Amino acid sequence: MIVVFAIDALEYDLVEKFQCRHLMQKFYGKTDITEFSEPRTMVLWSSFMTGKNMEIEILAMGDKVMWNTRIETGRTFFSEYKNPAIIDLPGYNYDLRHHEAERTLLRKFFDEKGNPEKEAIRESYNRLVFEHHQKIKKEFSSALTGPHDLVLGYFSIADMIGHLNFGNTFMMKMIYRDLNEIAGTIDQPMIVLSDHGMKPVGIFGDHSEYGFWSSGSIDLGLPKITDFPKIVADLSREHSIHDEQPFPSEKHMKFTE
Repeated sequence: MIVVFAIDALEYDLVEKFQCRHLMQKFYGKTDITEFSEPRTMVLWSSFMTGKNMEIEILAMGDKVMWNTRIETGRTFFSEYKNPAIIDLPGYNYDLRHHEAERTLLRKFFDEKGNPEKEAIRESYNRLVFEHHQKIKKEFSSALTGPHDLVLGYFSIADMIGHLNFGNTFMMKMIYRDLNEIAGTIDQPMIVLSDHGMKPVGIFGDHSEYGFWSSGSIDLGLPKITDFPKIVADLSREHSIHDEQPFPSEKHMKFTE
């Protein structure tokens, strides 16, 4: 099994600041997303799964329609696997109703003028995001024990909470520690990947011009998000070869004292 721990808006600087060792793994760095004029969530994850820049195709749909995108499996690298488990990925099988509810509250927050009303909306928004996060954690944990050759879990909490609460260091640290703990439970070869990071805009957060990656076995340098179908395939091949190595017979074994 190969695992892709897909985390929206995981910020490189915060992973280091909060010392998230399990998210870092042995090798980690930034991804290059400078080819995209707008680092939009739907654009980047669609480009990730197809291995090509999908910006023109996705943005041409318009803001409302793009969120309903359902890219066919045959256009993605998921088709190379016999029994993949893909959880809540934008552009593939995103929970449309839930994420629309999140975006609706987000719009209401910025449209509202009164501070007490804003804080009430923020509280409802944060609660909705955390409830969904718990649901995805359970689905991801269950998939990791299943008969899958690829498990991809998409976690939106760092992005959704970050947009309204990026200046709340305590809350962001709690989220990053939780994501780090999830990574620490995974005992399969894993790629950690974010579509973009997050930069402060006052007390709020906005998308940054790079993403995050980590690997336990491969130094990827400065990859593009469209490189990851091949990267995941290479990791799968490496893992498969390792698993198929025969246990050495006794006569070929050497012991040192």
